[in-house]
Amino acid sequence: MTPTRALTLSCFAALIFGLCYRMIPVFGSERTLASLFLTEDGYLLLTVSRNMAIGNGITVSDGTIWTNGFQPLITFLFTIPYLLTGGDKVAGLFGVTLIQIAISIAAAFAIRRFAARALDPQVDSPAWSWLVTALWFIGPLLLLHSMNGLETGLVTLVVVGTALFYGNLVALGRRFSVAEQLLLGLLAGLCFLARNDAVFFIAAMLVVRFVQVRLTRQQSFTGAVSEAILPGLTALAVGAPWMIYNYRLTGSIIPISGQSQSFAADFGGNLSVSPIKLMETMFPMFPVPTSLEGSVPLLLLCALLAGGTLAWFLLRATRRGGPFLPVIWAYTLYAVGIFSYYSLEFGAPWFLSRYFAPLAPLLLVAAVSVMYDVFAVFGRHRDLARCAVGIAALLLCAVLLSRLLLPGVREQGHFQVVDWVEENVPDEVWVGAIQTGTLGYWHDRTINLDGKVNPAALEALLTEGDVLDYTLRTEIEYLVDWVGIAKWPDIEGRAFNKVFETLVEDPERNLGVLGKRAAN
Repeated sequence: MTPTRALTLSCFAALIFGLCYRMIPVFGSERTLASLFLTEDGYLLLTVSRNMAIGNGITVSDGTIWTNGFQPLITFLFTIPYLLTGGDKVAGLFGVTLIQIAISIAAAFAIRRFAARALDPQVDSPAWSWLVTALWFIGPLLLLHSMNGLETGLVTLVVVGTALFYGNLVALGRRFSVAEQLLLGLLAGLCFLARNDAVFFIAAMLVVRFVQVRLTRQQSFTGAVSEAILPGLTALAVGAPWMIYNYRLTGSIIPISGQSQSFAADFGGNLSVSPIKLMETMFPMFPVPTSLEGSVPLLLLCALLAGGTLAWFLLRATRRGGPFLPVIWAYTLYAVGIFSYYSLEFGAPWFLSRYFAPLAPLLLVAAVSVMYDVFAVFGRHRDLARCAVGIAALLLCAVLLSRLLLPGVREQGHFQVVDWVEENVPDEVWVGAIQTGTLGYWHDRTINLDGKVNPAALEALLTEGDVLDYTLRTEIEYLVDWVGIAKWPDIEGRAFNKVFETLVEDPERNLGVLGKRAAN
């Protein structure tokens, strides 16, 4: 058996393993279905999907609070299982899981095609595009992001799909027809609805196209501008209803989830960790332990490794040329935009890995391409060395994924809150929490306090500095969240202290509960 044949078979085995891994919630217990992949923020989105399906509108908190704290395309897609099941919370999760699996499979085929075109004519076997695909499909962080109940898998699919369509148009070597421009704009608009930071990808495509036609003198300046305007206006028209809804609800076209995560951010605050997260996306078999993320030498090493790998790939790809080169450059500019925005302007550094996940197709292609070049020094043994490294990377990903299934290694982190509420609070009683994704899905009468889905709470944070007085203006009788919330009554000089007292402070379970004094 040749080395490339062994690598191809290993990739197929990895794809089967990744599919089986994603299917675990389908055949597991109800708690496994609810907690293995679905994240706290994923539940925020699913609550909106379910409320829309049962006729409560685009709301949270038992249909009482209108929101825009989500990305629309996947949220509307996730209404389907709730429509089919009459809003059943468990059966709905079953359908959501199947939709995410389908999206992951479709994205894998799109990434395989993207990798094949990006690596052509450098490589001499389809094994390398399959390696890119398999690394994406079983990379531990990338797999979890594709099944998290959020838009991450979908935005990867639509961005890669749009990039492939753009590449097909570029390869024609002529001016885009009006119909082609409209279709490109429609796909770009879907990218925006999948996640609004896709504006960087849309802008990158149009800028690269303008530069390309001017450098090759295919069109006049006016003709080049017109090719960018129509797709751009079409994308704007597709996204306009969402932006109008946002503005009417909160006075900003940006969803409140983004506002709540960035209002207290310092400029450049995420640069202390973003190179590490970029490196983890490029080399998914090497996740960095959280305890090491503060290491300056590691930060510099990751920046050098990720940046150097991408620069090497771009230099070599540019020298090789080819009809797919404009797509590679457009995706690279998109990556620069995403990295710059989330490193410099955004908060919530713990979410950087998810924000960077749609960049994985390009970054994985760059990593495989550079590895392919580097191992040319092995002469006649180069194929054996290359394939051995590829197979080892896949094995390491599979081992890391298997480890995550061990008891206590990875917990969802919020079901202790849900369990306490289900055991102690009647369905008709209102509860509040800073983090209300998981709790708000399973207990309808839950009011969000961090502003991700609650405009009033966000307004209180922006104008009052906290939500203590806002809480008193609501019907909340219990506050239930991580243990830190138990310290709220210790804040001196606030009316809040006279109304709420600490009922539970359990660091071992990471659980804190406050209750109204009059209710005890």
